[in-house]
Amino acid sequence: MRAHTLRTTYFLPFVVLFALASITAAAQTGRKNDVIIKRDSSRIQALITQMSYEKINYRDLGTADSAATYIYLDQVARVLLKNGKNINVKDSIPPGRIPPDSVGQYADMNNLPTDPFERSVVMANSDQLRDKYEYHHNRAIDGKHGAIVFTSVAVATLVSGIIVASTGDSPDNKTIGTSLAIAGPAVGVVFGLIGFKNYKIHSKKAEKVKSELQRRNQPLTTFSITPHVDPFNKSARLGLRLSF
Repeated sequence: MRAHTLRTTYFLPFVVLFALASITAAAQTGRKNDVIIKRDSSRIQALITQMSYEKINYRDLGTADSAATYIYLDQVARVLLKNGKNINVKDSIPPGRIPPDSVGQYADMNNLPTDPFERSVVMANSDQLRDKYEYHHNRAIDGKHGAIVFTSVAVATLVSGIIVASTGDSPDNKTIGTSLAIAGPAVGVVFGLIGFKNYKIHSKKAEKVKSELQRRNQPLTTFSITPHVDPFNKSARLGLRLSF
């Protein structure tokens, strides 16, 4: 009994030291939340939801409602994850992200167009212009297709009406054929003209937007591949975006 007590007392200091070492290691590596250290040395207590090569999406735990927001990597020095991992950002991401051109950057404020559409074109930034071009280009195509379809309907009903009216001796054939030959082309021509008018209007607007982009030496189409990294699931994916 005495030997057993001495043996337990002998190992007790080692057990205490091991427990203290474990607690210290856990305190050094484990964190309650993620920490984003900015390049000005300020810290953001955060819950990071996504990281990419451009920005970090996170919930700001310093706000009352833990608002969802983001920060660009050119403003970040380091990221301390709550699992103990540290990510050094400053050495791999150069500061000074180039923002897109701003609204009104290319406009001559002393000589703005009087036409509302032309004024909106010169005041828009290049991304907005590409969206405008896509809209008016698609509307022009729809108008062109509509004009072709309804013109074809007008011709088809005219021919069909003539054929029906000229076949058989029944008065009904002549009545139906004549009505078809008159009403069909009338409806087809009206809607065909509307489609052609829309085609002309939106084609003209699309060309104005295209000319403004060319004046700025901006591309009409943008093609970008953005990588996204999820440090929690250890996965990555590529985002593809094509605008025109």
